[in-house]
Amino acid sequence: MSRRLTLGRVLEPLLLSASVTVPSHYPSKAEYVHQLIDTYYLPVFLWAEKQLRSPCLVLGLSCVQGGGKTTMSSYLETLFRATGRTCATLSLDDVYLPHADQLKVAASNPHNPLLEHRGNPGTHDLNLLMSLIDDASAGRDVLVPRYDKSAYNGRGDRFPKDKWVRYPGPVDVLLIEGWCLGFEASPTDPPGHLRPVNQALREFDRVHAALSALIVVHVDDARWVYTYVGFNPVGCIHTQHNIMTTGGENKPRLR
Repeated sequence: MSRRLTLGRVLEPLLLSASVTVPSHYPSKAEYVHQLIDTYYLPVFLWAEKQLRSPCLVLGLSCVQGGGKTTMSSYLETLFRATGRTCATLSLDDVYLPHADQLKVAASNPHNPLLEHRGNPGTHDLNLLMSLIDDASAGRDVLVPRYDKSAYNGRGDRFPKDKWVRYPGPVDVLLIEGWCLGFEASPTDPPGHLRPVNQALREFDRVHAALSALIVVHVDDARWVYTYVGFNPVGCIHTQHNIMTTGGENKPRLR
C-alpha cells in the first residue's frame, strides 16, 4: 500500500463521520471525501511535512473565520501523529487576554466596537504566545492554554492552568492557527477606531518572525464568514515559497 493511500485512510473515517455538505453532482459522500483528501488535506500535509526542521517546526495556519482552519489543524495534528511526530496545536483564541485584562482594554478604548470584546489584534496575550514558541523551539514542554468562551455570559475568560494541555518536549511541530496570522499593519495609521487595532497588529511582527512557515487559506467569497461555521475546504493556500491553489473541485497546483 502506498504511503499516500495509508495517510488517506487515516483521515477517511474522520471525514465520513463529520458533517460535510456534499455538492449535488457527487454521487456519494464517500466520493466527495476522497476528493477532499486527495486534493486538499494530503497536499497540505505533505508540504508541511517537507518543512520539518530541528528542533521544532513552528507552523502558522491562517484563514478567515468559518474557513476550516480548526478542522485543518486537527487533521494535520492527526497525520503528524500517525507518522510518529508530536504536534502541539493551539489557536490564537487560546491566548486571548483574561477577562479582567479584556475589560481594561475596552475601558481604555471607549466607544470602539473593535476592542469592546475579544477577537481583534489588541485582545491577545502575545507575550504568552511568544513564550510558547520559545519553549517549543528550545525543546521544552509546551503548556498550551485554553480559553472558555462561555464565561462571563459569553465575554470569555482563560481557563485555569489545571485545564491547560501539556505536550511533553521536545515537540516536532508547534501548529498555531488564527484568522489574522500573517496580516501586516498599514504603514500609515488609519483614522478613528481602526488606529489602535492597526497599532496592535504591529505587535504581531515578532510572532510572524518566529514562524518557520505559514499556510494561508484564501476563500473565494468573504461572505462565507457569515455563512459557514467550521468546515469549508475550498480556497487558495499560499506559502512563503509557492502557492497551492484549490478551487472546489479543481486539483491543487504548485506554481
